[in-house]
Amino acid sequence: MRSFSILLPSLVFFLGAATVQAQAAPTLAPTVQFLYSANITVGLPVDVGAIPAGNVTVIPVIGGLSLGPRSRVRKMLALGADWSMQTTGFYYSDMRALIRTNDNSHINVQMSGLQQGSNNTIYVRTTFQTGSKEYWWLNYAFAFGTMRPSGTGFVVDMWQMAYT
Repeated sequence: MRSFSILLPSLVFFLGAATVQAQAAPTLAPTVQFLYSANITVGLPVDVGAIPAGNVTVIPVIGGLSLGPRSRVRKMLALGADWSMQTTGFYYSDMRALIRTNDNSHINVQMSGLQQGSNNTIYVRTTFQTGSKEYWWLNYAFAFGTMRPSGTGFVVDMWQMAYT
């Protein structure tokens, strides 16, 4: 009985390793598709102040436009803001905005990301919410991009993962 108790853990480990090797087959690699570019206009920042994690500032979104190959011109409505937090060496952005398309569809956009160092680029991940049948696919988009300061706010370039 003693030899069986020693053999059983070894057998379980061996079978587990074989299962992991069988599951390690490569999957189909995603491709990247350009989604849109946006110029976001912002208003005057509101300093919330220092909290234990850093300094919080709210920057209102007051307008802007976006354009991409799968979308009509989109207008940023003055319903949103960037809730940002700055700590030593880091800038964290959490922006929410509402977009109206030329066909009067509405899309809620949430971008969040981090700037590290001094290159002034914030790397963001983005989620969308819409009830529009035309843009329903955005509810499931895996989107990511860059956000950079401009003279009037931010310039955003967005891509999405696509599986062929």
